[in-house]
Order: sequence, then C-alpha cells, then structure tokens
Amino acid sequence: MDKIKIATYNVNSIRIRTRIVIPWIEENKPEIMCMQETKVANDKFPVKDFEEIGYNIIFNGSKTGRNGVAILSKEKPKEYFFGLHNEPKDEDRLIMAEFSNFKIINTYVPQGFKIDTEKYQYKLKWLYRLMEYFNNNFSMNKDVLWCGDINVAPEDIDIHNPKNQKNHVCFHKDVKQAYEKIKSLGFIDIFRKYHPREPGQYTFFDYRVRDSVKRNLGWRVDHILATKTMAEKSKYCNIDIEPRLKERPSDHTILVAEFKK
Repeated sequence: MDKIKIATYNVNSIRIRTRIVIPWIEENKPEIMCMQETKVANDKFPVKDFEEIGYNIIFNGSKTGRNGVAILSKEKPKEYFFGLHNEPKDEDRLIMAEFSNFKIINTYVPQGFKIDTEKYQYKLKWLYRLMEYFNNNFSMNKDVLWCGDINVAPEDIDIHNPKNQKNHVCFHKDVKQAYEKIKSLGFIDIFRKYHPREPGQYTFFDYRVRDSVKRNLGWRVDHILATKTMAEKSKYCNIDIEPRLKERPSDHTILVAEFKK
C-alpha cells in the first residue's frame, strides 16, 4: 500500500455515533481514524463493532463518561501511551501511538468554558504542558502527526464571526498564542497547506445555533498537523461535511488527509 489515509473526528459519544462512524469507515477506508470525546468508560467501549470491520482499537475514557480518546488503525501500533507525562488525569485526553513509519498524537484539548474561569487557565496550562511534551519526546526532524479536537480556531478565517468572538475560549488571543507556539516547534497545518486562504471551511457547528450548517456558521477547531518531512508526503486534506448532516450527528465533522507512505 502506497498511501496512508488519516481521519480525525470528535464523535461526541462513540456509542451514539457508531452508526455514523462505521459506514464512513467502510466507504472511505482510512488506515487510521482518531476520535475524541468518546464519552464512555473503558469497559463499555464498543470494541467488537470495530474489530468486526478489521480495525485495531486503542482507547482510554473515564468512569464519569466524559472526555475520552481512541485510535482505530489497520496496522497494530508498535507501542502507545496515554496522557501527558504519565499523569492519570490526562489519560482520557491524549494518545501517542507509534506505527511503522511515523508517530501520531491524538489530542482532545480542554475546551476552557469561559476566559474568566479556572477552566480556561487549565486549558492554557494544558497547551503549554503539551508543548513541553513535544519538546521532550519527539524530534521535529522525524515523521510526526498531531491531530484531534484542539479547540483553537487559529485565524479570523477559521471562524464565521471573528469580531464578536475575541473573548471566546477557542479564539482568545492567549489560546491562539499558545497554539502558535506549539506549531512553531515545527508543525505544518495540513489543511491550510491545500486551502491556504480559503474562508468558510469549518469542522464544528454548534447545536445551539439555528441551522448552523445550512448557514455555514461554524469554527475550524479540529486539525491535522505534521512535521515538515511528514507534510511533504501529504497529498490532500479536506473537511467532509456529510457526517454533520446525518440524523443525530456530532456537532463536529470529519477532517481527513492522505499521505504517501
């Protein structure tokens, strides 16, 4: 096989969204699919559903049924780890998996709630801890992918109403600065490589906004980033809006990229 198709999807409850995920996988046949906000304790994860269609599955959730991350893959990972710096409280927000040709880090970055709360300060600290994690554990001269629901809209073109959202936890200047500092370690935004200044391209559409998809009132907060050597192998990166149009969808949709092996 001369290509690797990689997708990322905040499923907002894997048990509810399995009926969307499995048909999408069967039609698009990704080698790897990263999922976030699985919202299921480990003993209730629908493992058999994915094994039956030929995928390995690694995952970690919490007993509270919040957060949760998972990676589906055709190839069995050589090794994998959960969390930042082996801290248990992070294990339902990050998976690092090593495959034969590259490493992938799947993250569900904290949303932050509101900028005047401790939850937003936690989000900022988490991002800077993530930067330290990358610095300490990865070489930017190797093939590395960072993807997931990063909960940051980096630029004005990544949000439908930037003037009104300056104090939103996913668009505030401090969180954008933290994101850019991580990116500056050596990551390239693969979607923007192929859609450099194209506005109106979003991966998240709020349930609370009436007809948000139809009116294209969204945010681009889900990302696939790659080190330079990995980015050079990329072939395309697109947002698939169809999963967001399904009955009882996640509020996010699927971002997919393809790379040469």
